[in-house]
Amino acid sequence: MTDLASQNQAIPQYDDSHYAVVDLGSNSFHLLITQLVTSPTGKSIKTVNKVKQKVRLAAGLDNNNLLTDDAIIRGLNCLKNFSLYLDSIPVNNILIVATAALRIANNNQVFFDAAKKILPKKIKLLSGEQEARTIYCGVVHTSPITNTKQLVLDIGGASTEIIVGLACTPKKVVSLDIGCVSFMSKYFSDGLLKKESFIQCIANAVSVISTVKEDFIQLGWQSAVGSSGTMQAMIEILKQRQKPPIITLDFLNEIKQTLVHCKTIDNIEIAGLRADRKAVLASGLCILIALFECLHIEKLCLSSGALREGLLYELVPDAKII
Repeated sequence: MTDLASQNQAIPQYDDSHYAVVDLGSNSFHLLITQLVTSPTGKSIKTVNKVKQKVRLAAGLDNNNLLTDDAIIRGLNCLKNFSLYLDSIPVNNILIVATAALRIANNNQVFFDAAKKILPKKIKLLSGEQEARTIYCGVVHTSPITNTKQLVLDIGGASTEIIVGLACTPKKVVSLDIGCVSFMSKYFSDGLLKKESFIQCIANAVSVISTVKEDFIQLGWQSAVGSSGTMQAMIEILKQRQKPPIITLDFLNEIKQTLVHCKTIDNIEIAGLRADRKAVLASGLCILIALFECLHIEKLCLSSGALREGLLYELVPDAKII
C-alpha cells in the first residue's frame, strides 16, 4: 500500500468528476478512485487509482467476537492514509462500506466512533444480504448481459456470498459466516498445512453450505463466476501454466495436494501465486472446494467486477464502468 503520510509524497488532488468507494473488508481494506468521463457516446467511469492494505480485521476477532485493540489500530491507521486521498473528493461522491468482520464484531461501535473522526463520511455497515446483492450488481454491470441464470460466488475474509440471478435481477442471495481469514485462524493458525486440517476445514464449510444448497440447486444456473482473492489466485496459477482460465474441482484438489506437500504456509511455492496470497490460500481453497462439492459446480470463471463495482454503480448508475 502507498503510505503517503510516512513517505512525504504529494497528496493526489481530485475534483468534482471523481468518485471514490471504500470497502472495509474482513481481509483487506480497499480504496477505489474513479473519474466520470462524458463523451458523445455517453457517460463512462474509469479507474484512476487503487489502494489496498491487508488489515486482516477478521483475524482480530477474539472468542467473544470482540475486535482486539491491535486490529482496531491496524484498521484506523489504514483509514488515516485513505483519508488523504479522499480530502479533495466531494462527500456526495464517496461511499464507504464495512462488511462481515465489522458485522460480527460486538464492539464495532468503538471502531465506527474512531473512524468518524478520520473519514469525511459515515461508514455504511452492509448486511450480509446487502453485500451479496451489491456483489451481484458489480458482476452484472462489468460483463455482457445474458438471458441465462448465473451463479455468483464471493469468498471474503469472514463471510461467503452465494447468489443466483437472471440478467440484472438477483433471484436468491445468501451470506454465510465462513471466510478465508476466520477459517485460517481456526484451522491453520499454527502455520502448518496438515492433511487433517484440510479435511476438517472442508467438512466445516460443507456443513454450513449444506443448510442452503438445496434452494440454489433447485433454482439452477447455466454458468458460474467468482470474484474473490482465492479465485483470482487460482486463475493466476492457471495463467502461469498457460492453461484456460477455468477453475475445476480436479484442479482445486491438485492445488490442495500441492499445499499439503509444502507442509507449512511459509514454505508455499506455486508458480504464478503472489506472495501476499499465501497466508489465506489454504482456508480459501477449502471453502471453494466445499462450494464446488455442495453445489455440484463443474467449472467456474473469474468475474471482472464485484462489491466495489456494485458500489460504483450505486454512486453513478447512468455510467458504464470501464
